[in-house]
Amino acid sequence: MKAFNTLPAALLAKDPAEASGRRVLFVSGNDDIANAQVAGLIQKLGFAPIMLGKVAEGGRLQQFGGPLVAQNFIKA
Repeated sequence: MKAFNTLPAALLAKDPAEASGRRVLFVSGNDDIANAQVAGLIQKLGFAPIMLGKVAEGGRLQQFGGPLVAQNFIKA
C-alpha cells in the first residue's frame, strides 16, 4: 500500500482545503478493502483520495523519482 508519502510532511500538516478544493492524496494498493479504508481515512482528514490501482502500476508513479512525487494537486 502506498499513500501519504508523495507530499512533504510540512504540506500534509497544512489545511487540505485550498483554492476552493481539497489537496489530493494518491492511493495504490493490492487489497481493495484496505484501499477503500485508506481512501475513507483520507476523506475524513479533509483530503481528496485518488486511486491509482495496484502497487505495481500506480505505486511506481508515487515512488521517489516518479512523476507524482511532491506534486501539490487540488481537486475542485
